[in-house]
Amino acid sequence: ENTLETARQNQDVQVQEDLLYRIELMKRLPAFHFDMNSLTCRNTHGDYFISQLICGEQKINAVIDWTTACVHPVVWVIIRSYVYASPKWRDGEIGIPGLMEYLSCYLEYAPLTAADLRAMPRLFYYQIAVCDYYQQYYQSKADNREIYLHQAVFSTKLLRWFEQNVELLTEELVSR
Repeated sequence: ENTLETARQNQDVQVQEDLLYRIELMKRLPAFHFDMNSLTCRNTHGDYFISQLICGEQKINAVIDWTTACVHPVVWVIIRSYVYASPKWRDGEIGIPGLMEYLSCYLEYAPLTAADLRAMPRLFYYQIAVCDYYQQYYQSKADNREIYLHQAVFSTKLLRWFEQNVELLTEELVSR
């Protein structure tokens, strides 16, 4: 609500609409329960973001800025890296077949449990729902602060997709 007030003061109409949607979504967001002890957790970057990926032709060549490295549920890292690394999903619609293929590549190297797969979409959905990416944009003093606005708008598009598809994606993953 504080960010909404900032958007009003700045007369950012689209941001206001996005924030009103997000506030209403929080009222109807399903109550997800995450048993973190049942999830496979590993060391991870902790904060994948497009500006932290150095890409070449058809692949990621390097990941930089490891200041938030920590232990996270593996499935959160898998879905987050999939969504943020591909330009195909810039409209916020996740390609389920592509995610399944991406996941298959991971599974060649390490297993995941049914609890991991069941939690994957809900964990990511919940995380982007509770984060105030728009406030990061307003608070930033960086020359390239527009990247935060892009991230905020993208996360709202993702929320709209997840609101309609979280159960479908969960079913696809669990039936895998």
